[in-house]
Amino acid sequence: MKIFFASQSFYPHIGGVSTYLLNLAKGLIQRGDEVVEVHLRPPNEPNEETVKGIKVFRIPKEPLKDELLEGYSNFKERIYKECHGEGEFFKKEPLITYGYDEYHQINLSLGKQIEELLEENPTEIVHIHDFQLLLIYRNIPRGIPVILTWHIPFIDSISKHLKQFLIKHMREFDKVIFSSEEYAKSAVKAGLPADKAEIIYPIANTNLFKPKKYGNEVRDLYNIPRDCRIILCVQRIDSKSGHLQLINAMPKIIKKFPNVNLMFVGGESLTSKISKERQKYEQEVHDLIKNLNLGEYIIFTGSIDYEKLPMYYNFADVVALTSKNEGFGLAITEGMACGKPIIGTNVPGIALQIRDGINGFLVDVGDFEKTADKLLELLNNQALRERMGNESLSIVKSSFEMSKGIDKHYKLYHKLIKEKADWRLEKIKLDDVSAIVTDFDRTITDEPGIVNKIILKELESLNKPLILVTGRTAEYAKKLHSNYPIWDCIIAENGSHIYFPHTELAWSFTSEKFEMAKKILKKSNFPANFGNAVISVSKTFEVRLRSMLDDIKNSLGFKTNVDEVMILPRGIDKGASLKLALNYLSIDPKKTVIIGDAENDIDLFANPGFKVAVANAHERLKLFADEVTEKPSTEGVLEVIRKLRM
Repeated sequence: MKIFFASQSFYPHIGGVSTYLLNLAKGLIQRGDEVVEVHLRPPNEPNEETVKGIKVFRIPKEPLKDELLEGYSNFKERIYKECHGEGEFFKKEPLITYGYDEYHQINLSLGKQIEELLEENPTEIVHIHDFQLLLIYRNIPRGIPVILTWHIPFIDSISKHLKQFLIKHMREFDKVIFSSEEYAKSAVKAGLPADKAEIIYPIANTNLFKPKKYGNEVRDLYNIPRDCRIILCVQRIDSKSGHLQLINAMPKIIKKFPNVNLMFVGGESLTSKISKERQKYEQEVHDLIKNLNLGEYIIFTGSIDYEKLPMYYNFADVVALTSKNEGFGLAITEGMACGKPIIGTNVPGIALQIRDGINGFLVDVGDFEKTADKLLELLNNQALRERMGNESLSIVKSSFEMSKGIDKHYKLYHKLIKEKADWRLEKIKLDDVSAIVTDFDRTITDEPGIVNKIILKELESLNKPLILVTGRTAEYAKKLHSNYPIWDCIIAENGSHIYFPHTELAWSFTSEKFEMAKKILKKSNFPANFGNAVISVSKTFEVRLRSMLDDIKNSLGFKTNVDEVMILPRGIDKGASLKLALNYLSIDPKKTVIIGDAENDIDLFANPGFKVAVANAHERLKLFADEVTEKPSTEGVLEVIRKLRM
C-alpha cells in the first residue's frame, strides 16, 4: 500500500502533528507500506529527500514570501484560537476575512503541486493533516480516497460562520478522524455526516518513549543541581498553551519547595516568526517571569531533537500540560509512556488520558492555586510519584499502545481503498439513482449547441430527475427547455443562474463587485460576452483583463474553460449551485450520476455521487472522475445509460 501524507510541517520540527506523522509513517513502513510526505518548505531545507525511510517533498521549490505567509498565518491562527475556545474571530464569512486570500492561495498552490506529484508518484490513499491545508482535497483525483485528521479541538462554541466553513469542506472527505468522541460529536452536531466521523487516538512511539535510566546529561547541560526536582512541560509557546498557568503556580511552589525548576521544551512553528499574535503571547510569558522574579527557576530549552526527548521525560519528576484546550496532548502520552505522573487541565483532549487521582491530577483551566497544590503534593511524595507513574504505564499499554493506533489507521486505509475499488458504474442499480446530472456542450451535443435528440429520449426514458448544467446564458437555458421540456432543473451561466422549469422559479446570483466588474469592462468596450451573472473573455485577453480588474479581482471568481476565462461572483460555480438545486429538489446527492467533459466541470465533480468523464473530457477532469467512458460525447453518455440499465 502507498500512502500520501500532506501537512503544514514535518520532522525534524517538533510539534504534535509532526510527531504523530513520523510515528504513523514509521509504523506503516515497518509493515511493508510506502509513505510519501508533502509539506510546506521551510527556509534552508532541500526540496526532496528521504527521511527515516519516508520520501519527503517540500513545496513550493522557492520559500514562500513573507507577505503571503503573514496573511496565511493570520487566517489559520484565527481558526486555531477559535477552535481552542479563545474567542469568536469569524463574525463575518471566512472568505471575506483578512488572510483568507493568502490561505486559499497557499492551499491552491500546494494542491496543484500535489496533483502533479500524484501523476508522477501514483498512490492508493491521501491523508491530509489538520486545518492549515484543509482545501487541498480539491486537487486529489476522485478515485483516490481522501482522509482528514482534525488534530485540534472541535467545540460547540465555535462561531456559526466558522462551523459552516469547516463543515462545508470536511464533508468532502471520505473520513474525518478526531482524537476524542466529544470533538467528533460536536462536528456531527454541526453538520458532518455521522458515517464520516472516525475516532483514532494520535500515535505515541511507545518503542522510543519508555522508562530508562540516563546519566546527568540534562542536568549538566543546563547546570541543574543533582537534588533539584524538575517539572517538565513539552509544548510550544502559543496562546492556548499552559505556560502562564504553570508560571503563576511557581511562587507558591517555591515558597514551600524552593529546590525546583520548571522546564519548557518546544521550538517555533513554521509561521511563529510571522505571527504577531504568537510574538505578543511569548512576550507576555517572558514579562510574567520577570515580574515574578522567576528567571532562575525557569528553563526554556527551545527545540529538542525528537530522538533525545525520552531523556528529558525520564529526567523529569512530573510532566505537566495545562493547555486552555487540547486536541489530544501527545506530550502527555509520551510522559506517561516514560512512567511519569501527570498534571493536566480538565479539557477533553487531556482528560482522556489522565485518571484524576490515579495517574495524575486534573485541574481547571486558569486555576494556578490548585495547580501549585497538586504539584507540591507530587514533589513532596516520592511514593505517590512512583505509584502514579506505574499507573501511567498501565494506561498507555491498555489504551495508547503504538501498535493499536497503527492497526486502526491500517484497517481504515484498506477499508476505504476497497470501497473505492468497488465503486463502479456497472455495480450501480438504476433503482438506487436519485438523479442524472449532465453537462451540455460536448456531452449531450456532438457539436456545440446542437442537441442529440436520441440522447434526450434515452435520458427521459430512465424516469429519473434530470438536471442540466451549462456555461450558457439563462436565456439560452429557458429556450432550450421550451424546445426539449425534459429538465427538472437547468443550471446556467456556470452556476450563477438556477432555473426550475416546472415551477418557473429562478435564482440569479450576483454581487456588488461583480456588477462593478461589468461596468468597468463595458465602459472600456472590452471584448467580452455578458450574461446576467457571468462574463466570458477569450484567454488571449486574460492578462489585460486581470490588470483592469486588479483592485477588485480578489472579490471575484475566475474559471477557466477551454479557451475562455469566465468571471463570476465570488463563491459561485457549477458545483455550489448543484448543491443548492439538489437540496431544493430534495434529491440525495450521494445517489446522483454526474456526467461532464470540461475543465469547469471539476467544480461539478466536487459533489458526492458517481462522477463520469466522457472520453473527450479535459485531462484534469478525468483525474477527478470515478470512471471515464470508452467513447466521446454523446456516445459516452449512451455508454453510461446502457451500464445503468444492466
